[in-house]
Amino acid sequence: MAIFVIVIVAVIAIYASQKIYLAKSGSSKNLTIGDYAPDFTFFFANGTEANLSSYKGHEVLLWFVATWCSGCAQGNELLNSSYKEFSEHGVKIVELELYNDLGYSGENIENFVQDFAPEAYQNNVVIPAYASYNMTLAYDSRGYLDIYYLISPNEKILYENGPLEATLPELLSEIDRTARI
Repeated sequence: MAIFVIVIVAVIAIYASQKIYLAKSGSSKNLTIGDYAPDFTFFFANGTEANLSSYKGHEVLLWFVATWCSGCAQGNELLNSSYKEFSEHGVKIVELELYNDLGYSGENIENFVQDFAPEAYQNNVVIPAYASYNMTLAYDSRGYLDIYYLISPNEKILYENGPLEATLPELLSEIDRTARI
């Protein structure tokens, strides 16, 4: 029991320290639904540079994760079992490791996605990538370990939520709703 309490306290301390780290870093205003999504450079796991504007004309889910986060791993497992719904709606999923994994050691993003969402990865539904420092600050100014944004084909934020493992049904409903617009 004592070990369980120590683990819980450690997780809370890590989470709190990351919120403080991002708050001290001069984070930008919180993004809201209807805003244009900031267009930052990020890198795919294979090293290729990209940015959000390269997805213009497509609905895209930007999902920011920490690869040492167990909830993020669970989100990938759920995504693996429901990736066809994203694919059927033409939603591109870019899963971005938060900058430097928020200062903690985790596996690289490509291995993380392959381990927890192998079918989604193999079918190119989930594309692993690394967020830059400025991108992390802009999209995760509150220091969450797992946050996502659904971006419209014209680069506006349609929906924001997280963690994915707890909110996947709501996200899928939003994707269905936006497909009918």
